[in-house]
Amino acid sequence: MRREIRRCMVRYRLRHNRRQGKQLAPWMITLGVAAVVALVCTAVLEARLRPMVVLAAQAQAQNAITAVAEETVVEDLAQRGVSYDDFVTIQRDSSGTITALTTDMAALNLLRAQLVADVLEALEGVDVSQIQVPLGSLVDLDILWGLGPTLKVHAMTVGTVDGEFFSEFTSAGVNQTLHRICLKLTVPLTLMLPGGAVETVSETELCVAETVIVGQVPQTYLDAGQ
Repeated sequence: MRREIRRCMVRYRLRHNRRQGKQLAPWMITLGVAAVVALVCTAVLEARLRPMVVLAAQAQAQNAITAVAEETVVEDLAQRGVSYDDFVTIQRDSSGTITALTTDMAALNLLRAQLVADVLEALEGVDVSQIQVPLGSLVDLDILWGLGPTLKVHAMTVGTVDGEFFSEFTSAGVNQTLHRICLKLTVPLTLMLPGGAVETVSETELCVAETVIVGQVPQTYLDAGQ
C-alpha cells in the first residue's frame, strides 16, 4: 500500500514539474510586452507624422514636376519663336483708342496640344519617380532641416497632362496694361507612402507670351481675362 502511495506521489511530482516547464519564461513575457509597446508607439508616431510626410512629399513632387515642365516649355517656345502677336490682335479706331482684342484661339489650341505632348514626353523620359524626404525636415526645427535619414517616396503619373490657357491683365504704369497669356499645366500623381497611396495633383503656371498695351483696355476684357 505504501509503495502504491509513493508511486502516485512520484507520478504527481513528475507531472507537476512538466507543467512548470511548459510555462513561459520571464524573458519571453518581457519580450512580448516590449514588442506590443513598440508596435503601439510606432502606430502613434506614424499617425502623427503621416500628415507631415504627405505635405513634404507633395511639395517635393510639385517641385520635380514644375522643374521638368518649365524647362520643356521654355525650350519649346524658344525654338518656335512664339510672340504675343501670333495670338492676339489689337484693334484701334481712327483716334487710336482700343476697340477690341482678338484672340486666335485656333493657334492657341494648337500650341497647347504641342506643349502638353512635349511635357508628357519629358516626364516619361526623366526620372521623377523616386523622391527623397529627409526626416529632419518633418521636425519644426531649422537646424534639423534637410538632415537625417531620407524617406523614399515613389510618385507615379497616370499618363495624362492637362493644359489650359488663361489671361492676366495688370497695370504697368499710366495708361499702360501688361497682358500675359499663361498656360496652366495639371498633372495627376499617385504618391506611394508608408501606410497607403495618396492621390494628388501638380499644377504649374507658365507665361507663354506677354506685351504692354499702351492705351485704355476696354473693361469687358479686363473682367473676362481674355
